[in-house]
Amino acid sequence: MEKNKDINELIARLGDRNTKARLDAANMLARLGNKALEPVTNLLNHDDSSYRRIAAYILGKIGNTVGDSDSVESLVENLVESLGDDSPDVRKSSAQALNRIGKPSIQPLIKALGNISKDVRASAVWALSKMGNMVVNPLLEVLNSPVKDVRASAVWALSKVGNPSIAGLISLMEDPDKNTRESAIWGLAKIGAPAIEKLAEKWHVRIGSEALEGENETDSVDISDLISGGEASIKQWIKFMIDNRAPKPDEFTPEVSEDEEKPKSEDSE
Repeated sequence: MEKNKDINELIARLGDRNTKARLDAANMLARLGNKALEPVTNLLNHDDSSYRRIAAYILGKIGNTVGDSDSVESLVENLVESLGDDSPDVRKSSAQALNRIGKPSIQPLIKALGNISKDVRASAVWALSKMGNMVVNPLLEVLNSPVKDVRASAVWALSKVGNPSIAGLISLMEDPDKNTRESAIWGLAKIGAPAIEKLAEKWHVRIGSEALEGENETDSVDISDLISGGEASIKQWIKFMIDNRAPKPDEFTPEVSEDEEKPKSEDSE
């Protein structure tokens, strides 16, 4: 009973006019972990958005201390639901909390990329994009989704992750599925200069502002010119290169003759 009284007193202090008093109460509740989980979760439904916002903050801190996987899963689900809150501050606080929790949030956030609400999708993208390398492969898999909004959200998140996404996007650039190819190319275009540099390296393309004598259109690239043209210009260049560039000598796979393929028998030695 004494514990419940303490928790109720701390929750009451979340409405204090003094910012430091509110923050101290929030951090004390977070340190209580599982004991404060249920009453703090209930605050996500409070009429006052300031309580909902600070509840999301507390849950983000509790999420790193709760050992029970079922409790973490339930906590994450509640925070994902709050990504659709009417208040931008609550949405932001919930996204930050999910980002703080990290890996357990990834799959629920990826599922949220298909949410009907644009606010939920945008908040999920923000949270995922702040997780860095750990979200790259799960997001790349989403580029196979038949749902356009889901693919677009994944591209957005990958482009915000930035450089760690480039290699994976390049690998999907010539995927058999058209939607996947288009999404990968779009992602590279959104990343911009770092992606162009990696593609130039892959394709043995010289980076320079002027073509040299005897060069073809596929032999060099002016990065600043592409960047000034925006995403559309970069996408156009990537597609042009895929369609028109000739493989360099070291990109050819040597043909193996039938005689070379057959293992030599002991008699022939």
